[in-house]
Amino acid sequence: MEKRYLLLKCGSGSKPLPIDCFTASDMSEAQEAVKWLEHHHPERQELHLEPGEFFELLVEEHCPPEKWEDALAELELNRRKKSS
Repeated sequence: MEKRYLLLKCGSGSKPLPIDCFTASDMSEAQEAVKWLEHHHPERQELHLEPGEFFELLVEEHCPPEKWEDALAELELNRRKKSS
């Protein structure tokens, strides 16, 4: 059964930045999806890590609903800013 994952960029003392949301069958496949994104989308600056930064994958079913919805809303807002 597929699950929804949220990719966050963390570190540098700042609030985690939602980068993408996708489905995968398990955490292993989700981690491979992150590698795929990095490899196939080098133009996406948010996929480049600076010293002290790291990626975090949240699984929807293990995340409080309000935190999940807030992160998705921020992700959508960031996408709209980029397309403007």
